[in-house]
Amino acid sequence: MRDPPVNRLLSTLATLSVAAGSLLALPSHALSITSLTPQGEVARVRQIVAKFDQAAVNFGDPKAPAPLSVSCSDAAAGKGTGRWTGEKQWVYDFENDLPPGVRCTVTRIPTFKSGSGAELTGAERYQFNSGGPFVRSVQPSYGKIDEQQLFVLQLSGPATLASVRDNVWCAADGVGERVPVKLIDGADRAALLKSLGNEKAAEKEPLRFVTMQCNRTLTPASKLQIVYGKGVATPSGIANTVERRFNFEVREPFAVSFSCERENAQAACLPLRPMELRFNAPVSRKLASQIELKGGGKTIKPKVDEDNANSDDAVVDSVTFPAPFPEQTQFTITLPAAFQDASARPLAAPQSFPLKTATGLMPPLAKFAASPFGVVERLAEPGGVALMPVTVRRVEPALMVNALTPGKVSDINPQTDAEIIAWYRKVKRYDNSYSVQRKDAAGDVKGPLPKVIDTDNKTSVQTRMLSLLAGQSGVKTLDMPKTDGADPRPFEVVGIPLTPGFHVLEIASQKLGDALLDERYGAGRTMYVRTTALATNLAVHFKLGRENSLAWVTTLDKGKVVANAKVRVSDCRGKEVASGTTDASGIVSLKGISPDAPRCNGADDEDADWGTGAYFVSARARDDKGVEDLAFVWTDWQRGIEPYRFNVPTSLQPEPDRVAHTLFDRTLLRAGETVSM
Repeated sequence: MRDPPVNRLLSTLATLSVAAGSLLALPSHALSITSLTPQGEVARVRQIVAKFDQAAVNFGDPKAPAPLSVSCSDAAAGKGTGRWTGEKQWVYDFENDLPPGVRCTVTRIPTFKSGSGAELTGAERYQFNSGGPFVRSVQPSYGKIDEQQLFVLQLSGPATLASVRDNVWCAADGVGERVPVKLIDGADRAALLKSLGNEKAAEKEPLRFVTMQCNRTLTPASKLQIVYGKGVATPSGIANTVERRFNFEVREPFAVSFSCERENAQAACLPLRPMELRFNAPVSRKLASQIELKGGGKTIKPKVDEDNANSDDAVVDSVTFPAPFPEQTQFTITLPAAFQDASARPLAAPQSFPLKTATGLMPPLAKFAASPFGVVERLAEPGGVALMPVTVRRVEPALMVNALTPGKVSDINPQTDAEIIAWYRKVKRYDNSYSVQRKDAAGDVKGPLPKVIDTDNKTSVQTRMLSLLAGQSGVKTLDMPKTDGADPRPFEVVGIPLTPGFHVLEIASQKLGDALLDERYGAGRTMYVRTTALATNLAVHFKLGRENSLAWVTTLDKGKVVANAKVRVSDCRGKEVASGTTDASGIVSLKGISPDAPRCNGADDEDADWGTGAYFVSARARDDKGVEDLAFVWTDWQRGIEPYRFNVPTSLQPEPDRVAHTLFDRTLLRAGETVSM
């Protein structure tokens, strides 16, 4: 007989009920810790992290119990809070980093069960400690130290004085054994900590600050190590297990050094330059000001640094005796009695003073009044000639010898604008540079270049060793006033006569070469001084515009307009851009000139470092006496007279400026009104 459907359904439900009961009766898997950190010795502990092999709680349950308990030897330091950061991770956060010397135990709570009922199994407890005290900072931390230097070691935690004495020492150069340390206490310790601003922190935790010094006087100019060894322990007995060394250098013995500028190492001091005493340790400003320099019947007091001049404890590291001094004069530098540094150390070599020194002759000099370019007013002296001032001293008695030999003044007089521009640019380039590349110099100089004396620098040559005029066609020698006899020229200013026009001037002197050039270049080495000059009675005024430009030519002496002057505008390579002749008002209007002047700094230009974006504007005219005169101006010659200084609106763009103004039908409005504009 077949069972009815209802009986079959009841049978199935009964079977499922039995199966479910069997599942509930199965034992759950045990819960265990897969990792717990930290363990052992760990410095700077702030958190304990425990990770489990399965879900221990329902994540987000605020009432989930802690699986572990934490206890530390320092109850105050061990305060913290536990929390679940996930269903498999529990952390315990300490309120502060654990100080050194703290032991902590993490214990499993036996009654803890997971949400599924799994019991926590495994190790009953875990242990760690925060290690022994280590050095956080040492003072002094840098620089050279005193022979009896005091040190302050700031530790990460308290350390017993006995363990410091036993495990901290000095390792000094030349000493084959450990130098023990001497702990500083009492008033000396208080003063030392106060000087470093540590007195308040040391009052709260005195054992964290070690004040000490090496138990012997250190050797000057030697090396020293402060060794913080293993075994420095906290009061709880936990010791440091890592050795650390701090390096220092003991200062040199107190010494004073003298210096002055000389032509060479064997020469006497230059009378035009100051003399200086330098101290390798600070010296009281009051004591340093008592140093004296005696010579030539005079006593000279030093110039002392004025910083903190009114402070009683002001110190200096040098004094200077200002120049000039008389030539070829013996001097004696005297120190005050009991001269010492700020640490009360006497001079290591007191026999060096009084110190004797001397000045030599004034150095040779040949200097143009203006370089690399100057304008000489041709009619500044009525009835006279234009003169280019040159200051000379101790050079050849006659700076005019046979052509292109040392001790002469050479002159070349370029005529065309292209020649003037080329020479102007070349001299300026040589004046602005101490040296040039040899490959570039080979194209500028006719003749051999100076030999190479520096194997580390074979590609450049000093500009003052090169003559730009030697071998050039059209060069002539100019007369200069001569001195009487064969004595070198005294300090004087002489004039080089110039004809109207543009000149390139160059002085060559072996006296300068002997004094200022390297001896390895050999005897007869020559030094060259150069400039360019324009001797003229004309002035060119130029205004550059977008649509057109304007030039105005006047005389220098009286400011009168110059009619029929030929005006030429060239770019920086000498190519003509525009030209014209001035009218009766001395004015010429010029068109077709771009307001954006070309720059001579392209790769195809021989002076690739020349970056001036300007036009060269020249004017030529004959005066009433038939003398041909020349003047020129670069359009970027406006230093001090720039339009913006006078509130004159300017624009540097070649395109026209567009200025928009908004016109309103009215400016007084109510909220919500419509305005037309």
